Amino acid sequence: MMAFLREATKKHKLVQERKEYLIDFLIDHEVYEAPDGRQLYELPLVELERMYIVLRCQIGREMN
Repeated sequence: MMAFLREATKKHKLVQERKEYLIDFLIDHEVYEAPDGRQLYELPLVELERMYIVLRCQIGREMN
């Protein structure tokens, strides 16, 4: 049981670190909220990842 809790805590920490990275990246590129008006910190990881991918694709297209 303790191993399960340690693993769950580790995964939660990794998710939080990834969310922080994505939020920082989005803010650095002047994205402050989701298209529906929610603040970035309110979004689940999957939505932040989607916004990140869309922005990276947009940046890539602008480089061409």
